[in-house]
Amino acid sequence: MIQSLRTLRLRIRSIENTRKITRAMEMISSSKFNRAKQALFAHLPYYLKLDGMVTHMLESVDMPPHPFLEKGPAEKPAALVLVTSDTGLCSTYNHSAIRQAENFIAKRGKEKTMLLAIGREGFNYFKRQNIDIKDAYIDHHGRLTKELSEKITSNLTGMFLEKKVSEVYMAYTHFGGVLRHKPVLEKILDIESPGEPVIEYLAEPDIQAIFDKILPKYIAEKIRHILMDAFTSEHASRMVAMKSAKDNATELIDTLTLLKNKARQAAITKEILEISMSAEALKG
Repeated sequence: MIQSLRTLRLRIRSIENTRKITRAMEMISSSKFNRAKQALFAHLPYYLKLDGMVTHMLESVDMPPHPFLEKGPAEKPAALVLVTSDTGLCSTYNHSAIRQAENFIAKRGKEKTMLLAIGREGFNYFKRQNIDIKDAYIDHHGRLTKELSEKITSNLTGMFLEKKVSEVYMAYTHFGGVLRHKPVLEKILDIESPGEPVIEYLAEPDIQAIFDKILPKYIAEKIRHILMDAFTSEHASRMVAMKSAKDNATELIDTLTLLKNKARQAAITKEILEISMSAEALKG
């Protein structure tokens, strides 16, 4: 019984230490999540307005040719950018994005896919699968910087304009709420027309000059928005996972504490009975 009580105390102490760690990680993730969410929502109106403007321009019957609107050579591979985290402990966040990438590669074939990884988890996973990774952007830990966004944008647009790839896609996790994260595969390049041209827009000085200015900006902001979206999902997933772990630890501590109290009560009762029996034996 003494051994059982000692074991229960050690287990409770160990789980209490784990709860302290998960509580601290939850607080850190919560702080990062709030900052990421504020940045995402601040950027969203600008991006939606820019996206709507480009969509309307693409509906023009007088749309000029532009490199961003034309597919690359069919014999070239499609570029796939996978966005995951640099660390784990974020529930199914990485698994869902990796599954999207796996499905894309299975459909296109390894030889027709050029993989780029943002985040160490996706990089390590496909490295173990012996799949070549063209470029990797790791150790950013869910922090989007101007340098990171510009570097990725420059690399992707450069490959596309130089005809090294036929298309560019991004596999990431969309933030739909604290508990709603949806894996998404989104095409970045070429920019596809929303449908049949229906409106002729008047543009000054001319629509070609406007396209030359606005389309590179649109691609840069779209990539930036996707990264902000993915990183917000990462922090939300980790925050929820750590809260769940903390709550599970609390529940387990309560259960073990109850068992410990019952064991102590049984030990005390046993000692009282032994004393009583010894007293009676001395009387006899």
